[in-house]
Amino acid sequence: MEAYMNISSVSSTASASSSGNDSAVKQLQNQILNLQKQVTAEGQSKDDAKTKQTKVQALQAKIVQIQAQMQQIQSNRSNQNRSSSQTTQTNAKADSDSIVTSKKVDTLA
Repeated sequence: MEAYMNISSVSSTASASSSGNDSAVKQLQNQILNLQKQVTAEGQSKDDAKTKQTKVQALQAKIVQIQAQMQQIQSNRSNQNRSSSQTTQTNAKADSDSIVTSKKVDTLA
């Protein structure tokens, strides 16, 4: 029974971590949308061409940086899911082995 509690606690931890990551990704997506609006606004501004280009490049660099952060979060989530799955499988195997051992002991008695 103890192993089942381990499984649920691992699942709860992974789920909480995943929802936190979802929130972070949404915030980053919102930042990208805001930066894209700024790029559009700069394209329509009265700044000279060189100033526009400089500002747009800076905004695009920020967008690329945020996209990299999003990829990192998603990669971490994938790694956590893989780790959680492996832990769950290990716990299930331990439960199975424990039950088999328990039955063998009962048979010998």
